[in-house]
Amino acid sequence: MEIIAIANQKGGVGKTTTALNIADALRHSGYTVLFIDVDPQANSTSSYKAVIENTYTAQDLFEKKCSADEAIQHTEFGDIIAGDPGLSTIEMDVQKKMGGFHLLKKALGKMKASYDFVIVDTPPNLGIYMLNALIAADKVIVPIKAEKYAIDGLQRLIETISDVKEEENPDLEIAGILLTTYDKRNELDRKLWDTLPEVGEAIGMPVFETPIRISQDVKKAQDQIQSLFDSYPNSNAAYDYARVTKELIEGDK
Repeated sequence: MEIIAIANQKGGVGKTTTALNIADALRHSGYTVLFIDVDPQANSTSSYKAVIENTYTAQDLFEKKCSADEAIQHTEFGDIIAGDPGLSTIEMDVQKKMGGFHLLKKALGKMKASYDFVIVDTPPNLGIYMLNALIAADKVIVPIKAEKYAIDGLQRLIETISDVKEEENPDLEIAGILLTTYDKRNELDRKLWDTLPEVGEAIGMPVFETPIRISQDVKKAQDQIQSLFDSYPNSNAAYDYARVTKELIEGDK
Protein backbone atom coordinates (compact mmCIF):
# COMPACT_ATOMS: atom_id res chain seq x y z
CA MET A 1 0.00 0.00 0.00
CA GLU A 2 1.49 3.30 -1.10
CA ILE A 3 0.34 6.48 0.64
CA ILE A 4 0.50 9.68 -1.41
CA ALA A 5 -0.12 13.11 0.10
CA ILE A 6 -1.16 16.02 -2.12
CA ALA A 7 0.19 19.10 -0.39
CA ASN A 8 0.79 22.81 -0.76
CA GLN A 9 0.33 25.38 1.99
CA LYS A 10 -1.01 27.81 -0.62
CA GLY A 11 -4.67 27.59 -1.56
CA GLY A 12 -6.11 27.80 -5.07
CA VAL A 13 -3.37 25.73 -6.73
CA GLY A 14 -5.53 22.79 -7.80
CA LYS A 15 -4.65 20.61 -4.83
CA THR A 16 -8.06 19.02 -4.33
CA THR A 17 -8.64 18.73 -8.08
CA THR A 18 -5.29 16.97 -8.39
CA ALA A 19 -6.01 14.61 -5.49
CA LEU A 20 -9.41 13.68 -6.90
CA ASN A 21 -8.22 13.10 -10.44
CA ILE A 22 -5.09 11.15 -9.57
CA ALA A 23 -7.22 8.89 -7.39
CA ASP A 24 -9.70 8.57 -10.26
CA ALA A 25 -6.93 7.86 -12.80
CA LEU A 26 -5.52 5.14 -10.56
CA ARG A 27 -8.95 3.50 -10.26
CA HIS A 28 -9.43 3.63 -14.02
CA SER A 29 -6.04 1.93 -14.34
CA GLY A 30 -7.33 -0.98 -12.28
CA TYR A 31 -5.85 -0.12 -8.88
CA THR A 32 -7.71 -0.15 -5.59
CA VAL A 33 -7.71 3.29 -3.98
CA LEU A 34 -8.69 4.77 -0.63
CA PHE A 35 -9.17 8.53 -0.56
CA ILE A 36 -8.70 10.37 2.74
CA ASP A 37 -9.91 13.94 3.14
CA VAL A 38 -8.22 15.70 6.07
CA ASP A 39 -9.15 19.19 4.87
CA PRO A 40 -11.84 20.80 7.08
CA GLN A 41 -13.32 22.36 3.92
CA ALA A 42 -14.25 18.81 2.89
CA ASN A 43 -14.53 19.65 -0.82
CA SER A 44 -13.27 16.22 -1.83
CA THR A 45 -15.88 14.66 0.41
CA SER A 46 -18.60 16.55 -1.47
CA SER A 47 -17.16 15.39 -4.79
CA TYR A 48 -17.39 11.78 -3.59
CA LYS A 49 -20.99 12.36 -2.47
CA ALA A 50 -19.91 11.04 0.91
CA VAL A 51 -21.89 11.86 4.04
CA ILE A 52 -20.73 13.53 7.23
CA GLU A 53 -23.73 13.28 9.53
CA ASN A 54 -24.41 10.14 11.58
CA THR A 55 -21.28 8.36 10.42
CA TYR A 56 -17.60 8.24 11.28
CA THR A 57 -15.40 10.81 9.55
CA ALA A 58 -11.78 11.98 9.68
CA GLN A 59 -12.71 14.00 12.75
CA ASP A 60 -13.66 10.83 14.62
CA LEU A 61 -10.45 9.19 13.41
CA PHE A 62 -8.33 11.99 14.88
CA GLU A 63 -10.35 11.91 18.09
CA LYS A 64 -9.73 8.14 18.30
CA LYS A 65 -13.46 7.42 18.30
CA CYS A 66 -13.16 4.88 15.49
CA SER A 67 -10.68 2.88 13.47
CA ALA A 68 -9.74 3.69 9.88
CA ASP A 69 -11.75 0.66 8.72
CA GLU A 70 -14.86 1.92 10.52
CA ALA A 71 -14.55 5.35 8.89
CA ILE A 72 -14.39 4.08 5.29
CA GLN A 73 -17.42 4.87 3.14
CA HIS A 74 -18.04 3.02 -0.11
CA THR A 75 -19.41 5.45 -2.71
CA GLU A 76 -20.01 5.36 -6.45
CA PHE A 77 -16.70 7.21 -6.88
CA GLY A 78 -14.71 4.88 -4.67
CA ASP A 79 -13.78 4.42 -1.02
CA ILE A 80 -13.23 7.46 1.17
CA ILE A 81 -12.68 8.55 4.73
CA ALA A 82 -14.70 11.73 4.69
CA GLY A 83 -13.47 15.14 5.72
CA ASP A 84 -15.41 17.13 8.26
CA PRO A 85 -15.70 20.85 9.07
CA GLY A 86 -15.39 19.76 12.70
CA LEU A 87 -11.69 19.08 12.08
CA SER A 88 -11.08 22.82 12.47
CA THR A 89 -12.64 22.85 15.94
CA ILE A 90 -10.43 20.05 17.32
CA GLU A 91 -7.15 21.13 15.70
CA MET A 92 -5.59 22.46 18.90
CA ASP A 93 -6.70 19.39 20.86
CA VAL A 94 -5.13 17.07 18.28
CA GLN A 95 -1.90 19.05 18.38
CA LYS A 96 -1.72 18.79 22.17
CA LYS A 97 -2.28 15.03 22.23
CA MET A 98 0.61 12.70 22.92
CA GLY A 99 1.48 11.37 19.49
CA GLY A 100 -0.90 13.82 17.82
CA PHE A 101 1.31 14.16 14.76
CA HIS A 102 1.31 10.38 14.21
CA LEU A 103 -2.42 9.68 14.50
CA LEU A 104 -3.00 9.13 10.79
CA LYS A 105 0.08 6.93 10.39
CA LYS A 106 -0.94 4.75 13.32
CA ALA A 107 -4.54 4.50 12.13
CA LEU A 108 -3.48 3.38 8.65
CA GLY A 109 -0.97 0.96 10.10
CA LYS A 110 -3.78 -0.80 11.95
CA MET A 111 -6.14 -0.84 8.97
CA LYS A 112 -7.32 -4.29 7.89
CA ALA A 113 -8.74 -3.17 4.55
CA SER A 114 -6.22 -3.50 1.72
CA TYR A 115 -5.59 -0.94 -1.03
CA ASP A 116 -2.94 -0.41 -3.66
CA PHE A 117 -2.91 3.35 -3.05
CA VAL A 118 -4.08 5.81 -0.43
CA ILE A 119 -4.49 9.41 -1.60
CA VAL A 120 -4.59 12.07 1.12
CA ASP A 121 -6.01 15.53 0.38
CA THR A 122 -4.56 18.06 2.83
CA PRO A 123 -5.54 21.56 3.99
CA PRO A 124 -3.85 24.64 2.48
CA ASN A 125 -1.68 25.28 5.54
CA LEU A 126 1.28 23.70 7.33
CA GLY A 127 -0.82 22.65 10.31
CA ILE A 128 -1.39 19.44 12.22
CA TYR A 129 -3.36 17.68 9.47
CA MET A 130 -0.83 18.29 6.70
CA LEU A 131 1.96 17.17 9.02
CA ASN A 132 0.00 14.01 9.85
CA ALA A 133 -0.30 13.33 6.12
CA LEU A 134 3.42 13.91 5.47
CA ILE A 135 4.45 11.70 8.37
CA ALA A 136 2.15 8.91 7.14
CA ALA A 137 2.99 9.25 3.44
CA ASP A 138 5.43 7.44 1.22
CA LYS A 139 5.34 10.23 -1.36
CA VAL A 140 4.14 13.80 -1.70
CA ILE A 141 2.93 15.59 -4.82
CA VAL A 142 3.14 19.39 -4.82
CA PRO A 143 0.72 21.12 -7.21
CA ILE A 144 1.41 24.76 -8.13
CA LYS A 145 -0.11 27.35 -10.47
CA ALA A 146 1.76 29.66 -12.81
CA GLU A 147 1.77 32.70 -10.54
CA LYS A 148 4.34 35.35 -9.70
CA TYR A 149 5.09 33.99 -6.22
CA ALA A 150 4.52 30.30 -6.91
CA ILE A 151 8.21 29.39 -6.62
CA ASP A 152 8.76 31.53 -3.52
CA GLY A 153 6.01 29.63 -1.71
CA LEU A 154 7.73 26.33 -2.37
CA GLN A 155 10.69 27.14 -0.14
CA ARG A 156 8.69 26.97 3.09
CA LEU A 157 7.10 23.70 2.04
CA ILE A 158 10.42 22.10 1.11
CA GLU A 159 11.76 23.12 4.54
CA THR A 160 8.78 21.43 6.20
CA ILE A 161 9.20 18.29 4.10
CA SER A 162 12.92 18.24 4.93
CA ASP A 163 12.14 18.54 8.65
CA VAL A 164 9.63 15.69 8.41
CA LYS A 165 12.17 13.51 6.59
CA GLU A 166 14.87 14.26 9.15
CA GLU A 167 12.78 13.92 12.30
CA GLU A 168 9.78 11.73 11.57
CA ASN A 169 9.65 10.02 8.18
CA PRO A 170 13.03 9.38 6.53
CA ASP A 171 11.40 7.36 3.75
CA LEU A 172 9.24 10.23 2.50
CA GLU A 173 9.89 11.00 -1.16
CA ILE A 174 8.91 14.03 -3.21
CA ALA A 175 7.17 12.56 -6.25
CA GLY A 176 7.31 15.93 -7.96
CA ILE A 177 6.06 19.44 -8.52
CA LEU A 178 2.96 19.45 -10.71
CA LEU A 179 2.07 22.57 -12.70
CA THR A 180 -1.74 22.90 -12.90
CA THR A 181 -4.13 24.98 -15.04
CA TYR A 182 -1.31 25.49 -17.53
CA ASP A 183 -2.17 27.77 -20.47
CA LYS A 184 0.52 27.80 -23.13
CA ARG A 185 -1.05 30.95 -24.61
CA ASN A 186 -0.05 32.83 -21.46
CA GLU A 187 3.51 34.17 -21.38
CA LEU A 188 3.84 33.77 -17.60
CA ASP A 189 2.74 30.13 -17.84
CA ARG A 190 5.25 29.39 -20.60
CA LYS A 191 8.06 31.14 -18.74
CA LEU A 192 7.40 29.26 -15.52
CA TRP A 193 7.13 25.93 -17.32
CA ASP A 194 10.43 26.53 -19.12
CA THR A 195 12.29 27.41 -15.92
CA LEU A 196 10.56 24.95 -13.54
CA PRO A 197 12.93 21.97 -14.08
CA GLU A 198 15.94 24.13 -13.25
CA VAL A 199 14.19 25.62 -10.21
CA GLY A 200 13.08 22.18 -9.06
CA GLU A 201 16.62 20.83 -9.30
CA ALA A 202 17.93 23.80 -7.30
CA ILE A 203 15.52 23.23 -4.40
CA GLY A 204 15.61 19.44 -4.53
CA MET A 205 12.18 18.87 -6.03
CA PRO A 206 11.71 16.88 -9.25
CA VAL A 207 9.12 18.13 -11.74
CA PHE A 208 6.49 16.03 -13.47
CA GLU A 209 7.09 15.94 -17.21
CA THR A 210 3.44 16.68 -17.95
CA PRO A 211 1.70 19.92 -16.89
CA ILE A 212 -2.07 19.90 -16.36
CA ARG A 213 -3.52 22.07 -19.09
CA ILE A 214 -6.35 24.44 -18.31
CA SER A 215 -9.68 22.85 -19.16
CA GLN A 216 -13.28 23.92 -18.67
CA ASP A 217 -14.20 20.25 -18.58
CA VAL A 218 -12.68 20.01 -15.09
CA LYS A 219 -15.11 22.63 -13.81
CA LYS A 220 -17.97 20.99 -15.66
CA ALA A 221 -17.25 17.61 -14.09
CA GLN A 222 -16.98 19.21 -10.65
CA ASP A 223 -20.22 21.14 -11.07
CA GLN A 224 -21.97 17.97 -12.21
CA ILE A 225 -20.32 15.96 -9.39
CA GLN A 226 -19.08 13.50 -11.97
CA SER A 227 -15.83 11.72 -12.71
CA LEU A 228 -13.70 13.63 -15.22
CA PHE A 229 -12.60 10.33 -16.77
CA ASP A 230 -16.16 9.10 -17.16
CA SER A 231 -17.74 12.37 -18.30
CA TYR A 232 -14.94 13.97 -20.32
CA PRO A 233 -12.44 11.20 -21.07
CA ASN A 234 -11.07 12.99 -24.14
CA SER A 235 -10.44 16.30 -22.41
CA ASN A 236 -6.94 17.75 -22.12
CA ALA A 237 -7.08 17.51 -18.33
CA ALA A 238 -8.08 13.84 -18.35
CA TYR A 239 -5.23 13.08 -20.75
CA ASP A 240 -2.76 15.05 -18.64
CA TYR A 241 -3.78 13.52 -15.32
CA ALA A 242 -3.54 10.08 -16.91
CA ARG A 243 0.00 10.90 -18.06
CA VAL A 244 0.99 12.18 -14.62
CA THR A 245 -0.45 9.08 -13.00
CA LYS A 246 1.53 6.91 -15.40
CA GLU A 247 4.69 8.82 -14.41
CA LEU A 248 3.84 8.22 -10.78
CA ILE A 249 3.33 4.49 -11.26
CA GLU A 250 6.42 4.03 -13.43
CA GLY A 251 8.46 5.90 -10.84
CA ASP A 252 7.79 2.99 -8.47
CA LYS A 253 9.38 0.47 -10.83
